[in-house]
Amino acid sequence: MKINGVELEIDFTDADLLEKIEKGSKEVFDKAEELKTKELTPAEGIRQECKVIKDFLDYVLGEGTSKKLFGDKDSLNQCLNAYEDIINARETQYNEFQAKVSKYSPDRIKR
Repeated sequence: MKINGVELEIDFTDADLLEKIEKGSKEVFDKAEELKTKELTPAEGIRQECKVIKDFLDYVLGEGTSKKLFGDKDSLNQCLNAYEDIINARETQYNEFQAKVSKYSPDRIKR
């Protein structure tokens, strides 16, 4: 899949990767909630939110992934788009996988 112009090989049917996405997503939401309690300037808030997403990307896809995707830039829009792209692609691949599996359900095979 392509994120921010960078091609990444991601297999959402890999159990280890899915586990990382689940754990990492929980961490993203927990840290985002924690940031809400801090008094930050808008720029500091954006940097902190970007760091949360970059940490997620590096955890899930390997150290240095966020650097490949964003360089040294802290654009909340780009970071959120990358996070959303991964979550949406996971859902799409999961649905495609489910469609393949359902072809071989016992009820369908009987027909």
